Amino acid sequence: MTHFGITALGPPNNFQSALTSALGCNVFSVEEFEHAFKRYDKQGSGCIATSDVEDLLHDTYGFPPLEDEVAMFTDKIEGDQVSWEQFKQILEDMKAQTGGKAANAKEYKSWELMRQHRYKHIRMNGELQDKYKVPMTSSQSYGYYSKDQQQAEISKMVSFPIHHCPETKYADEMTKTGFLFN
Repeated sequence: MTHFGITALGPPNNFQSALTSALGCNVFSVEEFEHAFKRYDKQGSGCIATSDVEDLLHDTYGFPPLEDEVAMFTDKIEGDQVSWEQFKQILEDMKAQTGGKAANAKEYKSWELMRQHRYKHIRMNGELQDKYKVPMTSSQSYGYYSKDQQQAEISKMVSFPIHHCPETKYADEMTKTGFLFN
């Protein structure tokens, strides 16, 4: 039982929540953005400062937004102020733009075609970074790069190299020469 989408085990569908189209602007409704916008419009003028957009997104989502998502909003804003109509238009444009990105993760419609491509070692069309925000498996993490600094920190792996003691190095060299230990 998920209890309003919140579980101890994470999201119900990890593959869906890790898609690049799974931005906060696609998850939350326009009404939720409007309520947050009204809270940041302290003068009642119908406008907020451009510098408040990141705080507005954080307030709406309940968690810090991705840097790319904040940049997508602020790049489209002209001037130091943004009205609700402008913000709503930017929000709808972003939803339309990123809504089609979910289709990038689906490569095949047929199992037969996928089997043929695997047999012939034909690579998939899109890059993994265009489909998912973070690697979905541990094998995908090798060579994976992230454009967002916050996501790069999350997906960074710590490596612990193997250090051999001098005795082990000596034994390895003796084994290579063919000398057997008795």
